[in-house]
Amino acid sequence: MQALIKFFVELCLLRRPPQDLPASEMLLGLVLAADLAVGILVGITAGLSWLTSLLQGVAEVLLMMTALYVALMQLKLRARFLQSATALLGSGALLGLVAIPPLSLNPTGSQENDLAALGAFLLLGLVIWGILVTGHILRHTFSITLGQGSAIAVAFQIVAVTLVTSLFGNL
Repeated sequence: MQALIKFFVELCLLRRPPQDLPASEMLLGLVLAADLAVGILVGITAGLSWLTSLLQGVAEVLLMMTALYVALMQLKLRARFLQSATALLGSGALLGLVAIPPLSLNPTGSQENDLAALGAFLLLGLVIWGILVTGHILRHTFSITLGQGSAIAVAFQIVAVTLVTSLFGNL
């Protein structure tokens, strides 16, 4: 387990590619559970109910995995799915854990203070870093540049946030 955590830290630091992960359905299931659990914690920290957090997490994962699978099928690279999906979910879980302390500073709340501003600034940095990490994973998955992977990550984030917010914003 320690080696796995170390791998995801190195992946998030752009030092390891997703193809260094084993192509394992069990590992994919493990990181999927971790990603959903962390998503619930992040949602609760941000003031959402656990059910809303879970539904949003499931919707985002379904959207991401479907988009990844379809793109890989179209490019005849389906064999890369397990490693790429595992890398995306594992890095998402790790970055989600890192986001909990800044979220606890209430950066989206009604109180404006220095700690909330610090939390918002730290979250912005994490969002940007998360886009770079996703771009790094996509770079290796699709043999494209980091810039192209990051552009795809930004586009996906916009679509995912818009869709998830429209589906679950009023819960």
